[in-house]
Amino acid sequence: MDAGREAKRGKPVTRWRSLLPLGFRLALGGLFLYSGVLKVAAPLPFADSIASFQIVPPALIAFVALGLPPLEIILGAMLISGWRVRIASLGVFFLSVVFCLVLSQALARGLQVDCGCFGGGQSSQPWVSLSRDIVLIAVSAWLYWTASVEADSEF
Repeated sequence: MDAGREAKRGKPVTRWRSLLPLGFRLALGGLFLYSGVLKVAAPLPFADSIASFQIVPPALIAFVALGLPPLEIILGAMLISGWRVRIASLGVFFLSVVFCLVLSQALARGLQVDCGCFGGGQSSQPWVSLSRDIVLIAVSAWLYWTASVEADSEF
């Protein structure tokens, strides 16, 4: 009797289990793609945002401001397309951890910063940005784990 119930439940559970990672991949990938495109379109305000954190040496600010957005675009596109999801989610995880740490240190030092999350020059609530980064860490970690479980079950 339990096997019959499980067979009836198996199809919706399988559908749900496949739709949830897809939704998270599209949302996370879309967010990173959108964020990266905005930064590519306006690199100077983003460079100013980076400088406001006072941790990147001035000589490296341009390098970070020009290098980070393409990485975000690539990771976002990888997540949206479903190509190398483990690598993309791991990349998003590490970027989100760095963003979280950088924003936390700025808040601890009492700096007034523009997170630069969606380009630069926009006023943002640092605690909202920090909360968003924590959610991004959790979602990307979950996607990494889910992708590794799916990869293991294919063999």
